[in-house]
Amino acid sequence: MFDALLAADGALRAWFTTHHTAWLDVLMLALSSVGQAGTVWIILGAVAALEQPRRAGRLWQLILAIALAYVLVDLVLKPAFARSRPFEALLHVRVVGSWRPVTYSFPSGHACSAFAGAWVLSLMWQRVAALVWALAALIAFSRIYIGVHYPLDVLAGALLGLGVGALVTGGRAWYIDRSSLRISAPQGP
Repeated sequence: MFDALLAADGALRAWFTTHHTAWLDVLMLALSSVGQAGTVWIILGAVAALEQPRRAGRLWQLILAIALAYVLVDLVLKPAFARSRPFEALLHVRVVGSWRPVTYSFPSGHACSAFAGAWVLSLMWQRVAALVWALAALIAFSRIYIGVHYPLDVLAGALLGLGVGALVTGGRAWYIDRSSLRISAPQGP
C-alpha cells in the first residue's frame, strides 16, 4: 500500500510539473520565493500589528509559530525521513528557476510555515482571512509546480503547519492589555 501511495505521489508530481506556461512559471517562482523562511507571514503580521497595536501579542504568536515550524521540519523531520527531492531522485525533473534546495524533501517547510502563518494571521486579521488562506495554499502548491517537492511533502507540511498554528494559539489569539501591560487570551467562548 505504501508503494502504491508513493507511486501515486510521483505520478501526481509528474503531471503538475509537465503542465507549465511561462507566466505561471514566473508567478509560482515568485510565490515560492516570498514563502521562504516564513518572511511573508511575519511582514503581514507586522502590517496587521501596525494597523491595530492591540494585535502585537498576536505577532509574537506568529513569530513563535514560524520558528516552531522551522525547528520541527528542518531540524527534526527532514533529517529523520531523508526523502530525496524530485530533481535528485529523477534526472529528468524540470526545476523552475536556478535555485535547488539542499535539504531533504519531506515534509515541505514552505507549506508548514505557510499554514502555521495562515492559522495565526487568520485569527489576527480576520477580515483578510480568506486571502491569507489562499496565499498559503498557493505558496504550498508552488513548491510542487517548480519541481522541488512531491504532493505528499506539501500535504504533510500543510497539516503539520495547521497543527503548529493550533498548538501555538490554542485556537485563540493573544492580545496586548495596555492597562496592565500583559499578554492575555480573550475571555469567553
